[in-house]
Amino acid sequence: MSEAVQKPVQHRDGAVQPEAPRFPWSPRTDGKNALLVSQRATVFDRPAAALQPVDPVDEISDPIWDHRAGSRWTPDLVHCRLLVAGEVVKRLPPVLRKGYVSQLGNLAISEMGVERRIAPSPMEISLADWTLAEVMARRHRQQLLLAALFGLSFEKIAEALKARGQDGSKTSVQRWYLDERRIMAGTWQARRDDPMAKIDALTFASWEGTFGRRKK
Repeated sequence: MSEAVQKPVQHRDGAVQPEAPRFPWSPRTDGKNALLVSQRATVFDRPAAALQPVDPVDEISDPIWDHRAGSRWTPDLVHCRLLVAGEVVKRLPPVLRKGYVSQLGNLAISEMGVERRIAPSPMEISLADWTLAEVMARRHRQQLLLAALFGLSFEKIAEALKARGQDGSKTSVQRWYLDERRIMAGTWQARRDDPMAKIDALTFASWEGTFGRRKK
């Protein structure tokens, strides 16, 4: 090997720089992918393939936020199902409503305006029964879910929890509620054979009124 190749190049300021590669890149035409020319130069027959953009849907382990035209549960749709069930319970006579309402739920109902109650249909009562059973199964957060089901704000829920000696800021309540809705959405989506686990027209109409216009 010539001496010029063996020795590095020394500039006038004393800095030592490695010699520039003597083999500039150019596409190969012999079908080989790469050729090691020296320790400092490698020839490739084509540029490296660009990295594919990451699909955010693939990163989400919970149900995706796109409900796919009402065919897939999302946390927002779970929220609307809870509100629909809460409205059904509110329309029941007080005697029948007592078994459904928690202490936090009573706080929400006490703030309701006096309005004419329309008796729920058997389908609505069945839907509310099923949904409330799902809420009660979430024992760790059932009080939070029941309060949200009856329309109590996150701020009011946080205040009620503090009054009962439990820690919880408004931000924490929001995070807990989102976590629970994600879990419920995944659970309901997996139970496609259960008629009550399907997205009903009342829930979808509630979603359109609450979130549909906002997300367009």
